[in-house]
Amino acid sequence: MENLYEEELDYLVEYAEMSPVYFNPVRDAAEGIVGKGGTEDQVQAVTLKLIGDMLDRGVKIGYISPREGEYFVPWGISRDEALQRVATEMKQYENPLEFVKICWFSAT
Repeated sequence: MENLYEEELDYLVEYAEMSPVYFNPVRDAAEGIVGKGGTEDQVQAVTLKLIGDMLDRGVKIGYISPREGEYFVPWGISRDEALQRVATEMKQYENPLEFVKICWFSAT
């Protein structure tokens, strides 16, 4: 599992270096790491771990701006605040497909 985790993390960081990444690929990576028998709580825990490690590697968390000439806008909060915000927002949605509304990631 550790090798798979590192592979997924490396992929997500490289992806974020090329273009903004929406939430679903991070969630999909967490589901793959946890495996078919995993619970929603396990998937969310791995999702938060991936996000924390992405932030530690220089990826920023934020949203896509609706303003012309401004593409990605970082939240501008601490790592811990960002993880708490994501954890809180994941609990607000019943359908994990709606997690796409939470945030984006970018290292560009």
